[in-house]
Amino acid sequence: MLLLVGIMIALLLTGMPVAFAIGIASVVYILLSGAGIQPMVLAQMTVSGADSFILMAVPFFIFAGELMNAGGITRRLVAFAEAAVGGIRGGLAYVVIIVNMIMAGVSGAAIADAAAVGSVMIPSMVRSGYRRGFAGAVNAAAATVGPVVPPSVGFIIYASVASTPSMTVSVDKLFLAGAIPGVILGLYMMAVCWIVARRSNLPRGERTSLWKFLLGLKDALLALLMPVIILGGIVGGVVTPTEAGVLAVLYGLFVGVVVYREIKPRDLPYLLAKSAKQTALIMFIIATAKAFGWLLTFIGAPEMLMSGFGSISDQAWVFLLIMNVMIIFLGCFMEGGSLMIILTPLLLPALMKYNIDLIHFGVVFQLNIMIGLLTPPIGMLLYVITGVSNVPMNEILKDLWPFLIAILLVLLLITYIPAITLFLPNLVT
Repeated sequence: MLLLVGIMIALLLTGMPVAFAIGIASVVYILLSGAGIQPMVLAQMTVSGADSFILMAVPFFIFAGELMNAGGITRRLVAFAEAAVGGIRGGLAYVVIIVNMIMAGVSGAAIADAAAVGSVMIPSMVRSGYRRGFAGAVNAAAATVGPVVPPSVGFIIYASVASTPSMTVSVDKLFLAGAIPGVILGLYMMAVCWIVARRSNLPRGERTSLWKFLLGLKDALLALLMPVIILGGIVGGVVTPTEAGVLAVLYGLFVGVVVYREIKPRDLPYLLAKSAKQTALIMFIIATAKAFGWLLTFIGAPEMLMSGFGSISDQAWVFLLIMNVMIIFLGCFMEGGSLMIILTPLLLPALMKYNIDLIHFGVVFQLNIMIGLLTPPIGMLLYVITGVSNVPMNEILKDLWPFLIAILLVLLLITYIPAITLFLPNLVT
């Protein structure tokens, strides 16, 4: 196990992309270890890693997010949120959080949401007198709501790797489990904005009115209905998560092409190609991580982990604390999706031993990964925000720590109060 993991870490330290580092480490291991594994077996496991019906939802939700951004939906949501809360002190910070919470109900991808909202809101916030670092920090932090609020690409990946022939982890229940934690996460971030607004005397926006609010609502109504239709279809049992992704694409096309008329037929090849590229990157990581995880299982890593946890404590709360610390630490250096695919199968025996609900743990795992997106040296959200706004990363980090504390508080809350995540799934069972 040390040889396999050591090779992967060494390759990652060279700056090699995650999927290549995982795949090459797996190949080098079977060639050097003398374990008797045929290379063809590794190829088969790599292909099977991406061969999942559940994962068919991924490209549809990615494409739906692209349609939402290109079709003017994001801009209308921003205008509506500004009409609602933009006039209060620090109002634009609340706008960022509200828009991300709404968009989370469509795309379920933090990187895409950060790029779409950040490119619009950060220049607007800076022009209004907000510190560049704070504008970047609130946009980066708010994007972490996306993969927690349903539908979530991360939950789809988790369900695909946590399910076994004898036990299926429901994507529908995972989506429901993320709803309340996602709302709590957004509220905690708003509390941070409220405190910062008063301590730093953040600027107020233009005073709003009922008429302006109603006009914004009218213009954004179709955009606001998009997550309602998608989530309502899943919760009501009308569509599966994959079918919901198709529904999101059809709705996004209708609104962007027919109603708002901001997407032209000539734009579709570019949007399809962009979505295909993002899907290919995700699926490549999933495929190689699946093979890597199979190798770890083959060499007995789950049994080693079980033995190690058993020697520390037999209490579930201790195990969960260790998991949180370990996943946050590893998330600082590894891409979240690959980390989930590698670790989840290894942790299943321990989760069974400690009687931890797999739906509950999926939400905890996902929120841990979100913290990794905000922490160097990987910190993909930091790089995205820096890229779309030209705000230096050191300025963002100075204003980011209150939001990190808020996310950690929510993590502890959902870790040790499972009822927060399991209330809705149990309600519809």
